[in-house]
Amino acid sequence: MTFAHVLRRSAIAIGAALGLLAFAEGALRVMDGNALPQLDIFTLESGQLRLLPNETVRLRRATSGPYEVHTGDGGRRLPIGRDTLILGDSQVLGLGVDDGESFAARLGWHNGGVPGHGVGDALEHARELIPSLHPTAVVVVLNQANDWPEAMTPARERYVVANGWLGARANANTSLARFWASPVSGSHLGQLGFMLALGVPAKPPEPLAPDAVAAKTIAFHAGVVALQNEFPATRVIAAFLPADAATSEARARVSPLQIPGRPWEDTTLHDGVITAFADMSLIDLSLALSGPENFLPGDYHLSAEGHRVVAERFGAMR
Repeated sequence: MTFAHVLRRSAIAIGAALGLLAFAEGALRVMDGNALPQLDIFTLESGQLRLLPNETVRLRRATSGPYEVHTGDGGRRLPIGRDTLILGDSQVLGLGVDDGESFAARLGWHNGGVPGHGVGDALEHARELIPSLHPTAVVVVLNQANDWPEAMTPARERYVVANGWLGARANANTSLARFWASPVSGSHLGQLGFMLALGVPAKPPEPLAPDAVAAKTIAFHAGVVALQNEFPATRVIAAFLPADAATSEARARVSPLQIPGRPWEDTTLHDGVITAFADMSLIDLSLALSGPENFLPGDYHLSAEGHRVVAERFGAMR
């Protein structure tokens, strides 16, 4: 067999393999609605975690069809808001629901939500946006599911960004981080294959000592008060958003968070927030989100119904 013959056969085999991969990639994109498993439009600008402007991302929910996230000129989720600016993490952004279904969109507010943001990041984001948006009010959402473990640690110290993907800094040198930093991360087939091979279960949050919870709550209050003092013409409001498992026993049974104990009966954190923020406006969303249907199946994020309920609650309190 001549070298040219071997080369020809190799080229045919490689072409067939590439064609098979292309077919599998196309078939998978049809099956998953050409939707990604998570946002890939993150950026660290001057050390601040933000979303890229003027982007469209098609994402898939855990148990239902795809949805889209659109960002505008400022990297904030559309539609463009007015008057009030609301800040927080993925709950504020509205991961899991379409643009018009988030509570910010329902209220016609500026959506300053950025997944991965903690309270400290939200306050810095407010300082960046208030001078340009001139809102009459700013709402800072305290998310029980994430904010207390993160405390006031900046997102840049907790996360890294590669190819627009957001990953934990603690995993920066792992095979998972190298995968998301590679061109293969843009392939739906690569994503599926890698995640199946990885097989890493979701890690439940570690319980915090009561003293640590109280100290972090006090730090959140001090940060919100400092923002109010810095912008006295803008009304600053805090809002407490409970973790899904803390809202009812029925929800705790299906929550992916799996918080230890009986979180729906433990009001320690909630009561501490009420006490710490007694001297300023606080919107408590605990009772409004008591129904299991207010959160997405298989996900702790708010459902479209949850966003509707939150919008009603915010509207009533304003």
